[in-house]
Amino acid sequence: MFWNSASSSRSTLVCNVEAADVVLKGRLNDVTKFAFADLLTTVLRLDFMETSNADNRSFCTSVQELMLKALNMPERTNKSLRCHLVNEGATDDIFLFVTIIKKDLYVAENGCISLIRSILMVLLEDGRYDARYRVFLRHVCSLLSVNFDEFEDFEDGMVEWILNADYVESENSIKARVRKKRVKKIKRYALIGAAGGIGGVLIGLTGGLAAPLVAAGASVIIGSGAAAGIATTAGAAILGSAFGFAGAGLAGYKMEKRVGAVEEFVIETLTEGQSLHCVLVVSGWIDSCGTDAFHYQWRRLDMSREQYTLRYESKYLVELGRAMDYFMSIAVSVAVQKTLMETALAGLLTAVAWPVAILSVASVLDNPWNVCISRAAEVGVVGEQLAEVLLSRAHGLRPITLIGFSLGARVLFHCLLAMSERSDAVGIVEDVVLLGAPVSASPKQWRQMCSVVSGRIINGYCETDWLLRFLYRTMSVQFTIAGTSAINERKERKIVNFNLSHIVKGHLDYSRKLPEVLEAVGVKIK
Repeated sequence: MFWNSASSSRSTLVCNVEAADVVLKGRLNDVTKFAFADLLTTVLRLDFMETSNADNRSFCTSVQELMLKALNMPERTNKSLRCHLVNEGATDDIFLFVTIIKKDLYVAENGCISLIRSILMVLLEDGRYDARYRVFLRHVCSLLSVNFDEFEDFEDGMVEWILNADYVESENSIKARVRKKRVKKIKRYALIGAAGGIGGVLIGLTGGLAAPLVAAGASVIIGSGAAAGIATTAGAAILGSAFGFAGAGLAGYKMEKRVGAVEEFVIETLTEGQSLHCVLVVSGWIDSCGTDAFHYQWRRLDMSREQYTLRYESKYLVELGRAMDYFMSIAVSVAVQKTLMETALAGLLTAVAWPVAILSVASVLDNPWNVCISRAAEVGVVGEQLAEVLLSRAHGLRPITLIGFSLGARVLFHCLLAMSERSDAVGIVEDVVLLGAPVSASPKQWRQMCSVVSGRIINGYCETDWLLRFLYRTMSVQFTIAGTSAINERKERKIVNFNLSHIVKGHLDYSRKLPEVLEAVGVKIK
């Protein structure tokens, strides 16, 4: 297999990294160990423990126990840290913790990234990469002034070792795989049966988790050498399948028969590559029905080496795109647009304030918009269909970030609401970016979404988006659109509002200026 220089350097980086047990148990002095453990405990408590979610509290406890075991400190010290996790005797002196850690001789020579790498390898011990792990590590990187790009390079280096490890499956592994395949087949039939309630959903899985998954743990990763551990039979087999590298994975999903009103639902590869985390994007409309219709808008996205796009209802989305272009270019003069932007900003638009010229051609836009709205949200269609895909973990046991604009954001909104009704939805989604979302700004629904998102939910909105307000002109005055205003929920730290009015002058700009918009909300582009 041919590697470029960047790929080779990443894999070499993994090869040269000391095993986690060597670093955490043997390289750090006792004071540094305690400071590091207390820092990790503080982050866990602030980010996940102080919630009403019982699963998050259990998550914090299990992660802390992994850290305490890896650091090998006296039990008396461990008991103290367990109390800190539940806010008993905790000081939260993060500055002091960081100062102590950085003064350690080993850390001073090898950098704080050496600690982050070790923690990552410990967390991957059981062959899964919970989305909360990555949010947790991102926060720790920030506190220790570790460039997250450097951390992602190490993630990618681990993937390259997994993908390029030559291994022969043992007899025990074969038996374990056959047993698991038998159980999975039974579960899959059960899933198909349950899906009958939403219109006989049948999703085809052509790879990913169907690949070999041996029963043994992946503790080899933290053994006598990181690279050596990853390259072993158990390490490669477990990580390769658990993280979706061993088969088609997410790109293997497609709707094999029509579900209710939905005619098209296919997940396509946006970028060729593999990563410990992946990204799925959803467009709000398209300009043509070509093969790259759902790819071109996202051509500069650079959030992960592994990125996917959802192709859905292209016939209707291209009609919507053309209708919006016509409506904006023919029915509305530049002067009227400027006036509408100003009145939208002032919040003065009401059902009786719209110009007659606009209302007279409203059906040109209303019809395709309403068709797409219903397909994006109703039970059994696109939003819930996507929820089933994510809950099945076709992408493997690793984090996924979701990004969508306009109707694509609506699809994700209803996807997350559907997931929030399930008990097995936590730890799948890392971050969510909703741009110009034609959905309610109801704090209750956004809190509901937060329950299944490990990191942030970004709401990108434009106060002068009069077109979006026009499409919702029949709604009550009290109805607030997320795509035109901030979400007023101060108690939920996961929600981040971005006012994009300086970039987005109208709803069509979410497609035309997508790279600029993505960069403005912190999404990496190239």
